[in-house]
Amino acid sequence: MRRAMLAGARDFLTKPPTIDELISAVRRAGVMALDEKSKAESALQSKLPGSGPLSRGYAATTGKVITVYSPKGGTGRTTLVANLAVTLQNDETQVAVIDGNLQFGDVGIFFNIQSQNHIGVLAPRVSELDPQVVEEVMSTHETSKVKILAAPPKPGEAEDVSGEQFSKLLQYLKRMYAYIIVDTTSSLNEITLSALDTSDLVVLVTTQDIPSIANSRLFLDLAPALGIAKENVLFAMNKYDKRINITPERIGESFKKEIASVIPLDSSSAIPAMNRGVPFMMDNKAKSQPAGRAILALAEVIRQRIAEIDEQAIESSGISRF
Repeated sequence: MRRAMLAGARDFLTKPPTIDELISAVRRAGVMALDEKSKAESALQSKLPGSGPLSRGYAATTGKVITVYSPKGGTGRTTLVANLAVTLQNDETQVAVIDGNLQFGDVGIFFNIQSQNHIGVLAPRVSELDPQVVEEVMSTHETSKVKILAAPPKPGEAEDVSGEQFSKLLQYLKRMYAYIIVDTTSSLNEITLSALDTSDLVVLVTTQDIPSIANSRLFLDLAPALGIAKENVLFAMNKYDKRINITPERIGESFKKEIASVIPLDSSSAIPAMNRGVPFMMDNKAKSQPAGRAILALAEVIRQRIAEIDEQAIESSGISRF
């Protein structure tokens, strides 16, 4: 018996056991196993970088999914994702970036991340994830400490990830990270729809060209049918050039939707930073430039909106009455 205890035995049955004794022992073992798993996950969770409080005192267990979407390519969506991520990241707020452009995603390039691990590694295991497995698969951007989950290295591997798996993965990551920022493709495919459906906040990116503006209008009109509340959509104009006679004010009035952020065109910072695999917001000088200041302001708008969402959830749950 002593050797059995040392080997990890937790219970004993007299031989031969009755059916009732056997069933009872199995149930006890199941309860003990679940209890030990819960304790192990709690212990590991306390050690994870994302386990600290969110800004304004929110815990990482209330992690929020922010999907950055544009119905038109070439709007600088991934550049915005990378720079928002490093801006929101700090010692108490762990950010994870998920590449939802599974066929031709380049989030890894923007962070100069080269890893054999990618979303296709986690997706098939989405029903049996634990924090340790997730941490082993996620890459870490060395300078900013942002966590990265890259797209598969080969376009054909995108088919191995279903929309349901993607949605479940995002839900799980909310338990580990304060902000989960999802980059997407312009197409409303299964993965993009899953990201939008799981999102707490959507950043809709447009530029000053007519096709981009027209497609953004179509998306805003479609949003309610997709279950996306318009108040949870932040409208951002990227690559703004004041020489072009299409102003944010005119677009906002036309759409009956205020543009929350106007990010000036800054090719001198954005393109070299992209080629180096270093988000330009890592450079303190860039933060003082117009584009940098605009991204800092957008990050603060996101923090404020997330805080409002949390407050509304608390009020609707009735907790505020106690």
